[in-house]
Amino acid sequence: MAEKREDAQEGEPPAKRACSMSADEVMATIKPKKMLCLRYTYIEGMLEKRGPYRAEHIKKAKELEDDGLVFMAGAFNEPCDGAIFFFNAERITKEEILAFAKADPYVVNGLVTKHDVCDYMAVVGTHIKE
Repeated sequence: MAEKREDAQEGEPPAKRACSMSADEVMATIKPKKMLCLRYTYIEGMLEKRGPYRAEHIKKAKELEDDGLVFMAGAFNEPCDGAIFFFNAERITKEEILAFAKADPYVVNGLVTKHDVCDYMAVVGTHIKE
């Protein structure tokens, strides 16, 4: 029976193989990656108010993704009270992120009540392997 398990592991994704590793073995594979996060706090009723600005907001975020600057971004759901962007800290500065936020249609049109940039250290996930 153990022999079948070993055979099955060879074709399994690394995440499933990690379950059979010791904690020390898993830690030896970890290569943390620094990212920068842009955090938004939204106004009440964001879902109803974002319509006129959403396409341009997403277009600007997509341009950053296409340039390899942002890994992913999206809004919190239930409640939709904010959003977070994960940026490649090797390719963009905090000042550039703040300039993006300042020009974002959501910020310009008062849909974001607060925004800030913070350091983030990723230890697990597909984007840290790049």
